[in-house]
Amino acid sequence: MSPQPYSSRSFSLVIVADVGTEPFHVGDEAMLMANVEALRRHDPEVRVTVIGREAQGGAGGPSAAAVLAGADGLFLSGGGNLSSSWPELLHQRIRWIGKARRRGLPVVTGGQTIGPVLNPTDRSALAEALAGVDLLGVRDLPSAALALQMGAPADRLSYQPDDAFFLAGHPPADRGGPDAPFLLVTLDPAFAAMGSRSGLCSLALQLAAIAAESRLRLAFLPHVGPLGSLGDEDGLAGAALARLLRAEGVECELLPVMPPAETVWVTQRAAAVVSSRYHPLVFATAAGVPCLGIYRDDYTRIKLQGALAHLGMEAWCQSAADAERFGLIGAFRGLWGRREEIAAAMIRAREPLADQEERRWRQLLARLGRTRGAAEPPRLLGWPAERAGRLAEAALSALVLERQASEAEAGHWRGVVNRMERSVDLAVEAAQGWQRRIMEETRVLTEQQWNDYSRDGFLHLGKVVEPEELEALRRRADDLALGNVKNPDVQMQLDTGGVYEELPQAVRAFEHGTRLYRKIQGLETDDLFVRLVKHPLFLEISARQYGPHAPISIFRAMVMNKPAGQGTVLPWHQDGGNVWALDRDPLVTVWVALDPATRANGCLEVIPGTHRLGLLSLYGSTVAEEHVRVHCPPERVLPLEVEAGHAVLLHNWLIHRSGVNPTSVPRRAMTVCYMDGRTQSVLTGNFFPLVSGSIPIEPYPYLHQLRSDCAMLREMATRQMWKIGLHRLRSLLYRVRDHVVPAKS
Repeated sequence: MSPQPYSSRSFSLVIVADVGTEPFHVGDEAMLMANVEALRRHDPEVRVTVIGREAQGGAGGPSAAAVLAGADGLFLSGGGNLSSSWPELLHQRIRWIGKARRRGLPVVTGGQTIGPVLNPTDRSALAEALAGVDLLGVRDLPSAALALQMGAPADRLSYQPDDAFFLAGHPPADRGGPDAPFLLVTLDPAFAAMGSRSGLCSLALQLAAIAAESRLRLAFLPHVGPLGSLGDEDGLAGAALARLLRAEGVECELLPVMPPAETVWVTQRAAAVVSSRYHPLVFATAAGVPCLGIYRDDYTRIKLQGALAHLGMEAWCQSAADAERFGLIGAFRGLWGRREEIAAAMIRAREPLADQEERRWRQLLARLGRTRGAAEPPRLLGWPAERAGRLAEAALSALVLERQASEAEAGHWRGVVNRMERSVDLAVEAAQGWQRRIMEETRVLTEQQWNDYSRDGFLHLGKVVEPEELEALRRRADDLALGNVKNPDVQMQLDTGGVYEELPQAVRAFEHGTRLYRKIQGLETDDLFVRLVKHPLFLEISARQYGPHAPISIFRAMVMNKPAGQGTVLPWHQDGGNVWALDRDPLVTVWVALDPATRANGCLEVIPGTHRLGLLSLYGSTVAEEHVRVHCPPERVLPLEVEAGHAVLLHNWLIHRSGVNPTSVPRRAMTVCYMDGRTQSVLTGNFFPLVSGSIPIEPYPYLHQLRSDCAMLREMATRQMWKIGLHRLRSLLYRVRDHVVPAKS
């Protein structure tokens, strides 16, 4: 028996959407329009009250209690607002969910992008809110994974295309749109910002070449700005792009910001679309128009790849950095050369999406209490069991894209997508009637643990590496030292068993392979060790220490070894100071035992709480004897014994040391120092290897000027050397001439 609609009793639904303020945002308006149309198509008796963006301070409109007093349910229109990047919108939605639940009202949502930026406070509040949502729509797989990780029940999740995917278009009332065939371009204002001109020039040159090769006209369609005009949002990028193209002899038609249905119609008439905005890709893929997405950060990449993934086109997306390095033209040539194949594939994929959309709306109305009848069978993220294979393919494709993405951008989401891949397998079993847990919770440090760390300067993190992985890491370290594995980017140091100050310099490889090494550094370039460097727990700790906004880099990643029957005494010291030659002090080190670390084999010893002293000298490193006498009495020394595969978090300023290893087996450990990714060497101005987030490609202005001045001085010095050399040569020739000519006479 299929679900049947309830009686014609009117139904009042409150919809929260990011609309009603300037500038006009085509995508947000399109999602609201599509949702209202779908609601009224499925339930003609529905009455809708729309709540837009709140005025500054949340005042000026009716209270939530007053609006919800006569409502039968709450609907959050789709979007990318469940992120700390948009705090006022995130908090508005959390408040409305909470108030609706307290009144006992059902809560459902359209397609959301969740995160990826969520500070701890927002994450906790959002997790609590989402636990009370009856049906949570997510429009990309990383958001589905994050929702599961935050505790959202799997049976309340629905993986769906964007709310506006099926929105119908119609021609503009006052114009017919660009002359076909045309390439439609949309760029956000960041492409017109100061410092971005060289990148926009590169894009203009490539678009001019694309227009000539493909014989396409160019048109620019802004998605954000005043309705009916070009505006000063996306329009800034469009106007700047048009000027650059005109200089190349290519015209680009500048279109105004249009209402949603007109925007859909123009977009779906294009021969191809290039966009850094999300909804142009949504509208285009819905009609089988080949698309290429350009992203600048994780948030945009997740959204753009998510829009394309529903049609199996997620690979047609590249970073702005790659596009500006003349990667756009190559990618577009590949897209254009396969345009018929790509269009046909998207058209084939659209029909099952339409069927799934109908199922989703039936499920949504059921959660709102507007249908009755037999319950539907178990579903995987809202999809029937027979479609689970397609969802698994999408998850695996997302994983492949993460592996292909730049290491600077992929660190955070790689762990999320890996968990998503695992959850797919578990959820398929649930769809077949198995009652199993969907996804393991990611380890999150408690506030008590953070308080302990703040007090002591160290914290035992527990097990982070499985036994088989441990063996592989130990074997790789030894193979590097023995010369069985070559890596030109690592350096290694012999352990002489002597005095710390007399240790030999690190070298790229030992003349004769040996296991008597003290350290191997540069392991962020090793394919095995880098997985441990990017462990999600370690990145989470770094985000807590440096802030969720900060990219994360590493000062060093190395294996420290106490060879069997040997080892060097490492005196009391702190990790930091001028000796490191950094513009700011790193604060986070993670120490992972590859072998058991015990008192018998020279484990770390610490003085709890000494990190609160700060650095005892500006130079840093070894602690002076007078400070040792004061701060390191024997009764305060604490040995840190650690099981193999377990980790310890250390504050860099914590005073610590280690002894020798008289036992018959080595004592090895992996240690990684994590920094704010904006940290630079004061000697070179260079940044360090990123493991999470991204930094501007362009150097800071002062550094750019310094390098420019150095280059100019080198050029002047070279010219001066040539002048001096030429003067000396001329003088020598004159002397030879003066000597030879009189002799002849």
